[in-house]
Amino acid sequence: MLHLNQKKSPSLRQKGAVLLIGLIMLLLMSIIGLAAVRGTNLQELMAGNARDKQIAFQAAETALRKAELVIDGQNPPNIGTDIGMINQVATGALSEHWRNSFVWDPVAGVQKTVEVNDALEYVQAKPRYVVEKLNVTYIPGSDGRAADWLGVLAAPEISVYRVTGKGVGLTENSIVYLQSVYRRQ
Repeated sequence: MLHLNQKKSPSLRQKGAVLLIGLIMLLLMSIIGLAAVRGTNLQELMAGNARDKQIAFQAAETALRKAELVIDGQNPPNIGTDIGMINQVATGALSEHWRNSFVWDPVAGVQKTVEVNDALEYVQAKPRYVVEKLNVTYIPGSDGRAADWLGVLAAPEISVYRVTGKGVGLTENSIVYLQSVYRRQ
């Protein structure tokens, strides 16, 4: 016989299912939160790297523009004697050539490239450039004038330069090399 105090209440029949489901939901919410944090950190790293590359690119672009101003100056550069002004090194050289053949960082009195002294913010090192005078032959009529088939007109002097600029971004690991081919006007 059951006494009044011994009735089975609904709370005594539960075996902890609510607690188990609550713990599973908490685990799932934690996993989703951690994945969101990891994704945000990854996106922040990617944005920082893109900014770093952009700063290095703009530093290399500054070096190119400074070199073109030197080339277009009142007097043409002295190829072979001025620092950073050399004769053509190689025709059709590979991209490793520009990283390895020039002395980009001055070493004990050897300086083969020119440092740009502009006040650039956020760069790890000042941009540098080197100018090569290219061997170009004049082709009659290539400049838009009438072709001189008789050889009466003198061929104009053509001065074409290959400018290579190096820019460094926020860190030493972000380096950009840019090149332009420039004709003295």
